[in-house]
Amino acid sequence: MRKLLYCILLILLLGGCEIFDLRDSEYPSAPPNWNSSTGTLQQLEQNLGYCYADSRNVVKYLGLFSSSYSFHFAPQDVVDYGIPATWTRSDEQDMLINLHSQASQITLSIEPSAVSPDEILANEARLFRTYQITVKNGGNLHNYTGSMELQVRRENGYWYIYRWYDYRIGNEPGWGKLKYDYSQ
Repeated sequence: MRKLLYCILLILLLGGCEIFDLRDSEYPSAPPNWNSSTGTLQQLEQNLGYCYADSRNVVKYLGLFSSSYSFHFAPQDVVDYGIPATWTRSDEQDMLINLHSQASQITLSIEPSAVSPDEILANEARLFRTYQITVKNGGNLHNYTGSMELQVRRENGYWYIYRWYDYRIGNEPGWGKLKYDYSQ
């Protein structure tokens, strides 16, 4: 009799906790912002920002650069921090993976330069921008500020960055310092 009573109590308890009820499935998260093509300079620039804003775009980062891409660190960074003068697109990819694995939040603002106007031709362009990057790493906030020149080319109808020059503003750490900080 006791066994029957225990079985009935067990059935009542399991039935009351809804363990056998069907649940609604969770909706998938929205995909990250991304332009599927870089047919315009604006799409290329947006995708650059999207790679920093959302870690799910890290795998697409290399696609922004031509095979002959090089990043040129600010001359002050080379002297002050012992940073190499240039690096390649594979260095870019490694850095962004490290950045997203260590940072809990990244905010990026890129604005057209008020000093230098863009130079846009049919298949090449030089884009001059100022930027502000804030990286939250643990409980610390790190700010990086500066200006940059992106040299881009159109290949098969799409724009790719082939040279990126970073310039510091005063003694503030710039994008090159951020890249170097997260290169290891």
